[in-house]
Amino acid sequence: MTVIVPYPGGGSVDLVARALGEQMTQSLGQSIVIENRGGGGGAIGALAVAQADPDGYRIVLGTQQTHGTNDALIPHLAYKTIESFAPICGICTVPHALVVKRGLKAQTAKELVDLLRAEPGKLNYGSTGNGSSSHLAAELFKLKTGTQAAHVPYRGGAPLVQDLVNGIVDFGFVAVANILGQIEGGLVRAIAIASSTRMPQLPDVPTLAEAGVADVDADAWFAYFAPARTPPERITRLAGSIEKALSAPSVQETFKRNAVITHWRPPDAMPAFVAAEVKKWADVVRASGAKPDP
Repeated sequence: MTVIVPYPGGGSVDLVARALGEQMTQSLGQSIVIENRGGGGGAIGALAVAQADPDGYRIVLGTQQTHGTNDALIPHLAYKTIESFAPICGICTVPHALVVKRGLKAQTAKELVDLLRAEPGKLNYGSTGNGSSSHLAAELFKLKTGTQAAHVPYRGGAPLVQDLVNGIVDFGFVAVANILGQIEGGLVRAIAIASSTRMPQLPDVPTLAEAGVADVDADAWFAYFAPARTPPERITRLAGSIEKALSAPSVQETFKRNAVITHWRPPDAMPAFVAAEVKKWADVVRASGAKPDP
């Protein structure tokens, strides 16, 4: 059995797939191969599964990018986000923190909104790239608060974090896993979490909703998908194996170490969830004019 990771090795999706794959091998009684097939914002790996035989022996660990934002960001996407897949289950989220540079006169999310409204377009924000979850989280924040700020795209999390630490950019939405050490070290300040609940790693940081900014949940999420027309009994068996694997101590340790939050969604909850995500991010893309990096 093959699990396609539609991104290069070493990232969060890869780490999660490998941790779960070891446990799934035991419960399914068959070997599992993790195959990294990156490129195209995850679209290349997702397409490989969309075109696979619908027997459930080739699945993809998809994300809000492959099965959410790509639908609006990529013209002539080679697969249909909903029709080409049979969703298996959702497994986890990677929350984003709203982080500001040291010295910025904004101790809370409300104060940042007030600052942005007082000086429209003067502040800038960094992201991990055009069309990335980091970029779209900030655009959603701007839309919901009616604010303006200049976008500074980076090629990944490391340079973004570095320029936040150095005060080159004023704020940004950053996956907590990429910036937790700098937050704990006082090099930057996390003022809110763009999720429905607080994070165990940052218990004193409120959610945006708690801080008075509603409807800006922007979790990166991971979920397994099989090709469309995969037999329901195979989907059920795979979902059961994955749910069992999630509870393994080794998996939970990997999640904790990488600031990943377990969030189980059963097969029957996935279609409505994916459809809602596609619409949500299409609205953000359309309103912001966001385009992916070439």
